This record gives sequence, structure tokens and C-alpha cells, in this order.
Amino acid sequence: MGLLRQTHVAPLSRGLWSDAMAIYSLNHKPIGKSTQERPYTAAAHVDYITRPSAMSRLEGDRMPISKSGAMGFLRSAEDGDRKNGRVADKVMLALPRELSPEQRAALVRSFANQVTQGKAPWLAAFHDKGKDAANPHCHLVIRDRDPETGRRVFGTSEKGSTQRLREMWQDHANEALERAGRLERIDHRTLEAQGKPGPAGLHVGPKPNAMARGGRRPQSRARTVRNGPGAHRPNRRVDYPSLDRGRTRSACHDERMAAREGWAAVDADNQRRELEQLRDIHKRPEGQLAEPSSFSERLAREREALARNPDTRKARDERDLERMRRSREIDKDRGR
Repeated sequence: MGLLRQTHVAPLSRGLWSDAMAIYSLNHKPIGKSTQERPYTAAAHVDYITRPSAMSRLEGDRMPISKSGAMGFLRSAEDGDRKNGRVADKVMLALPRELSPEQRAALVRSFANQVTQGKAPWLAAFHDKGKDAANPHCHLVIRDRDPETGRRVFGTSEKGSTQRLREMWQDHANEALERAGRLERIDHRTLEAQGKPGPAGLHVGPKPNAMARGGRRPQSRARTVRNGPGAHRPNRRVDYPSLDRGRTRSACHDERMAAREGWAAVDADNQRRELEQLRDIHKRPEGQLAEPSSFSERLAREREALARNPDTRKARDERDLERMRRSREIDKDRGR
């Protein structure tokens, strides 16, 4: 639910690419009491994102800011939820590499506090060390319920909630980049919506990259995928071999990038042609006079041309007489 992963640049003008790049990625998925595969999935997710080998920082509010405390908090919350209640929402955010760790932490805090409106509990685990040093990101867990009233705060189960999260994260990230004096910006829209040529890049994770470096090739196979809330069936079968046609994820990404470069070249060539056409329109051949700017000038020039060429004047008079004859015949047919 709500997967948007792309690397692109902020638009300066249509068809032009900027050097100010920033990675945008927001992945929003719910954890429901009736849709989870096993009980206490939210607590297990906290156990995973807070593993010491990956996590460098833990932030939160209105819930225990520790691994064991957060897991116990979510277990108790799940026990008190109704049968089909939503236990929590997990949001994975790509953090701008252009910001420092402290600036990234401040960015996530401001975003989480706006989403929860200072009422709902949230926990954020930062991964930006080791193999994630070049891919800093944050795992945000939101319990979208006011502990005092029991009511929803943001409405993560409502239609359009993921789009609202995307827009809010874009605004917060761009404000943080601006405060840091950076020119980079992110844009939550697709490349097509931005008017940019070519498809978005395909995310290739660390495991496929490691297998490619080791000369190994991942095996594609059919998988059972869990559907989102509101679907007619809880699961669906995805035949990945028929979709990837034997290509690895890295190969698909390379094909997309090659297509993007091709479209960028086509777009640049179209711009060049349009500029040349505009120059040809405004450039007058040698000996050609400038266009008259007023009706009186045009009329005087036409009279001079007719005076110099009697045949042209005669032809114009004949056309005028022919129009008059046709007009009279039309009036006669109408009974005038």
C-alpha cells in the first residue's frame, strides 16, 4: 500500500533536468489485527527495526522509547483492539543524504509530530550506518489512536491517507533542505506528472547487488502476496517468472535507465528543433522589408505594389467583380 520509490530531480522547467538531486521514497503499510499473518506482528516489526547491527538512533513520543518497552506497548495495544482493528502503521522514509544525522532526526520528529498532531504515539528507528551509510532511511511506526480518547488522529485507514503522507513528507523534507542551505529538492509526483521523459528508476536492494557482485543469479518464482485492507481476497498469487521474463532486477533497472537516457536525448533534440524553427520565423531573408506595423502602412504598401504591376491590379478587380456577381445570384435565389 502506498509504495512510491523513485530517484529524480526537482523540475526547473519542462524538459530541462537539474543537477540538484534528492532521493524520494515513502513506503506505507498497515498492520491489522485480522490481516496480519501472526499475532503481535507490530511488536515483531519493532524488534526487527531496532536491531543493534542496523539502528543508530531511536526517537519517539507518547510511547516507551526502548526496544522492550515499545514491543510491550504494542502487544498491550493489540490485546485491547477490536477483532478487525488496526494495530499500527509502518512508514519507511528515505532520508536526504544532503542532511546531517541531527538534521535528519529533526526532520523526522517534525514530520511525525504533525502526522500524530501531538496526540498519537510514534516510534522512529534510524538506519544510516554500515551497509546503510549510503542509503540512510528511517522506519517510522505510528499507532494512529489518541490514548486518552481512543479516537483516530490522522486517519491512516482512510482513503487517500498515503497520498497525504507523501505530500507532507515532501514539504517537510524540502523545508529542511532549504534551512540547511541546500539546493536539492524532492518531488512526490511521478516523472510523468512532472513532465519529464522516461520511466522512474527501479530500486535495487543490497541483497541483489551483493548477489550480482558474487556472480550469483537470483531465482525468480511465483509467490503468495498479502492484499491490502478492503480487498476481496486476503492473498493473491503473483507469477514473477512471467513478469520479469528471466531478467534480474538489476537488468530491469539498467533497461529503464537506458530508456530514460534515450527519451532525454529525444526531448533535447525536440527543443533544439523548436528553437531553430523560432529563429527561422523571426529571421528575415536578405532584402526583405520589415512587416508594416499599422493598417495604414499595409494599405499604402499594397497600393504601391498595384501601381507598379497593372496585371496584379486587373486580377484583383476581376476577383471583386466575380464576388459581386455571386452575391447577386445568391440574393436572387433567396427572393430578395
